[in-house]
Amino acid sequence: MNETQGPLDTLPEQNYPPLITRSNYWGTKELINQVISEDQEYVSWKLKDVRTGGTMVAYVNEFRSKNFHGTGGLSGSSKRTNNNAGRIKKASHVNSIPKNLQFPREIHDEQIASLPQPKELEQSEQLNLLLTNLDEEQMNRFEVFRRTSLAKNNIKKISSIVTNQTVAANINLLLAGVGKIFVGEIVEKAQEVKKRSLVILMASVFRNKKLAAHKLKKTFKKLTLMVETSEMSLDDSVDENETDDYEDESDEKLTKETNTFNEIIRSQVNSEENRVTLIKYYNRLVRSFNSLDVSVEKYTNSPILPEHIREAWRLYRAENDTVPQATWRTQGEGNGWFFR
Repeated sequence: MNETQGPLDTLPEQNYPPLITRSNYWGTKELINQVISEDQEYVSWKLKDVRTGGTMVAYVNEFRSKNFHGTGGLSGSSKRTNNNAGRIKKASHVNSIPKNLQFPREIHDEQIASLPQPKELEQSEQLNLLLTNLDEEQMNRFEVFRRTSLAKNNIKKISSIVTNQTVAANINLLLAGVGKIFVGEIVEKAQEVKKRSLVILMASVFRNKKLAAHKLKKTFKKLTLMVETSEMSLDDSVDENETDDYEDESDEKLTKETNTFNEIIRSQVNSEENRVTLIKYYNRLVRSFNSLDVSVEKYTNSPILPEHIREAWRLYRAENDTVPQATWRTQGEGNGWFFR
């Protein structure tokens, strides 16, 4: 019975000729290409989100629409270019820097500065304004952060060991507050490390899926030509006589299957045994293809692992030289990393 746990179905080892036809080959090939195309769009989107940070895209798009589509007026140089549209403008030097070059952060700062500035609020009013605009997830994180504190006994013990003397209680309280901020920064950095590790996992899975898709099309085309022994050929970009490489030379079973597949591919013998062997190989590829999922959304709420903490600490020392930073605590006009 065919397996229907993924986009592709396996082939039976008996009574298979009705399922291995030219029309089925073209349909299966189109389905594989569609799945790979959708995964490619998802992978490209995730990679772009990681590379750009996902914070300045809206401002950059608005800046482009204003300056290149005529919705917000043109700059002085652009107006002069339009007035002299019939003339050929002399090309600037290839290494010259455009005078109107702007970075995303500068665009963001200009737009923030153009907004009407509200009156200064007191600290209690700012806190109330913050709490009323947090969603459920942000509120939970805020409450956990407010209620979390470092153990006083451990702080007292560490301060005594470092200073080799008894430390006053108010100093230990200050150290506990600074330590809490420091732990928050390390956790945020570990979250970023986890996000990037998931993107790396996604790219690796997508590469394996593309490789499995290529092998699937090649194997199914070879089976189609063996079952339908007509003189008409299947003219496309898939080379059914291309041999496979070893995925893992240390895996003896997988190496043996690959060698057997390559022998059948190179051989011109159209026997029942070779067909069944190719069907088994094709079914293994189908199960592998169906099980490979590039989506990493299901791992978003996964816990932070020890290797994430170690890498976050290494990056923290390399980026800040052990100096605490305050960017993640900035709200309003800043990036607001902590309660994003």
